[in-house]
Amino acid sequence: MPIRRRRRLTTLLVVAVVVLTVLFVALPPDSPVVLAVVFNGGRLRSALSFLGDRDAWLRARARHPVHLASEVGCLIKTGYGTRHRVREQLSAFAVRGGVLGDEGRDYLVVGDWEANGTADSGARAVDAVGLVMRDARLAEMADHERFGKYRSLRAAVEAGDEVRAAELGARFGWELDALKFIMGLELSYKRMPHKKWYIILDDDTFVVKESLELLLSHLDPAKPQYVGNAVGDYRARFAHGGSAVIVSGEAMKMLFGRPDIVRDAYISSLDETWGDRLVATTLQRIGVYIDERYSHYFNGEAPVMTRIRADRVCSPIVSFHGLRKPGAMVHAGRTLGRMRKPVLWGQLWELFGRKPLELYEGQPPAEGDHVGPGEEEVSLWQGIRNAEDCKRRRRQSVWDQLVKGEIYF
Repeated sequence: MPIRRRRRLTTLLVVAVVVLTVLFVALPPDSPVVLAVVFNGGRLRSALSFLGDRDAWLRARARHPVHLASEVGCLIKTGYGTRHRVREQLSAFAVRGGVLGDEGRDYLVVGDWEANGTADSGARAVDAVGLVMRDARLAEMADHERFGKYRSLRAAVEAGDEVRAAELGARFGWELDALKFIMGLELSYKRMPHKKWYIILDDDTFVVKESLELLLSHLDPAKPQYVGNAVGDYRARFAHGGSAVIVSGEAMKMLFGRPDIVRDAYISSLDETWGDRLVATTLQRIGVYIDERYSHYFNGEAPVMTRIRADRVCSPIVSFHGLRKPGAMVHAGRTLGRMRKPVLWGQLWELFGRKPLELYEGQPPAEGDHVGPGEEEVSLWQGIRNAEDCKRRRRQSVWDQLVKGEIYF
């Protein structure tokens, strides 16, 4: 390359770096430009990690040892219609122990009804939605539609009408769930201060003790950090709630040191569809973004539905989601409780598979593969009679995308 052209490229690169630096300083941390740069920078870092051993850092000396039961504050979200799951979840964690500490001091359960005791869920659930409705910061929003729905549910619960309460919970429980996140985090920070980490779990989520310990012991809680299973576009890249959401103590300190941002988050929760996304957009305002380098440790599926991807076989797996059937959570707790080391994705077939994997070697399934529920990476086609039809449709799909310029080689 000629020296003159090299100098010109160097100058352009320096100018680009200066412009980006100025933009980062001048623009709000949640502006679209900043979010686009953060998102693409994160994707680039994740892509580069594939060039080497992206889990090598976990084999280095742990510089931040953590005792999960006492140094990690756990927030468990439930609802009136699913409150029975919490008892089984607590039982599953108790099989091995070491994840949850004492109720109220180390873990907290929040819901959308006023619990009179622990008979239903095994823990005293705090009515987070009721607290939001009565919060002085939202006094002007008392007539909001979601508060009306909450009052309907509360009336059915107080009247002892289980059928009506279950019907209402199934109809709009997901809307009330969005109100639990920020209140749940604020309650966790106030009632369980000085924790190194805070973790949000759904009532059908299970975490693997050894894998979680390994991950957190290599991350610095004194830095503002937000990790989980990254989903969504660049404007609101967020940690999927069912896969477990982890926020460092420093990030929580920064967030609740900004009452203006917290108030805005409460207002936004009244119309937000997904509370886990609201956590991300709120943290973005203080300059805390999800770190996608750790996304592959988190899993949003139940053990028997988890797809073991080639790029994750040797990576630790931290979480499972969707353990809703009676007995499923405790079964996972007992199965994984036998492990004394971090569980790897590649071990899941041995732990949860019904037949040895060797039986399938050289014997492709006669009727095709089961890939589980649909998602962005899965294409669904109708009228497929055999494997050749599937291959033909796949080749045509790739060609169509090439013609449209949607994929490149």
